Amino acid sequence: MKINAGTIHDYLTATVENAQDHTAEPPQLMFLVDQMDQIFHQEIFEHSFEANPVVGLLVMNSYTLVLSAVRQALSGHVVSTYPIARAALESACYAFLIARDEAKADVWINRHNSESALQRCRKTFTAKNAANELKSIDPVMAEYVLAHYDASIDFGAHPNRKSVIDHLEDMGSVGDDFHGFSLVGVYGQNSWHVNHALLVCVEAGQAIAFLIAASAENHPLIHHRVSVFQDWMDAKNRMVEELNGGPIDYTGPMYCSVIPPT
Repeated sequence: MKINAGTIHDYLTATVENAQDHTAEPPQLMFLVDQMDQIFHQEIFEHSFEANPVVGLLVMNSYTLVLSAVRQALSGHVVSTYPIARAALESACYAFLIARDEAKADVWINRHNSESALQRCRKTFTAKNAANELKSIDPVMAEYVLAHYDASIDFGAHPNRKSVIDHLEDMGSVGDDFHGFSLVGVYGQNSWHVNHALLVCVEAGQAIAFLIAASAENHPLIHHRVSVFQDWMDAKNRMVEELNGGPIDYTGPMYCSVIPPT
């Protein structure tokens, strides 16, 4: 086996140029990201609510990580979008768990005090635990949160088959002794993969926004202004269906039916 790879200079040049090009001419689904950010600011950050300070820190950490995931998508290095999206979703899950039981804040803060404290923190703070707790508020969104968490692992947060083999391109025979494959690291401006990664960021953002709102008592976004959240979900679904040529089949693992065009 022989591996040929570009240099870090090649990588940085490609990703910086993508980001600059996307700033000058936003990709097709960037408006969905702008809509997401508007929801965060108008429906969450403009409202004050009582919460443990740790909840507030984790909420802001979650939001800034969503922004980082968007930045990675715009760079064209789309696989690295998923680990960041997962971390953003985890942060919102942690905030929600602490909001439901403030004693968990000490578990989170004391994580590094001892081996037993570490293990207790690991067992307490999981996406699965957050989804189970969320079921009492909205079982559909509980499933949505966990599905996106699992999808992030499948598509890039872990080096699974989908995060590696799905980005291979068959180059055919290379000389007399080799068969070549290219592992695409950076996709081009406004490519299908860049727009798909932006969709991932938006859907993770929707799960995060719901978790944040569920972390506050009677938050407007999921109570008397729940229509705003539902309209946001519906508008995103309509745009995705239009671009996809039909509804995306979300049955089974998330994004299993989202296949790049040939």
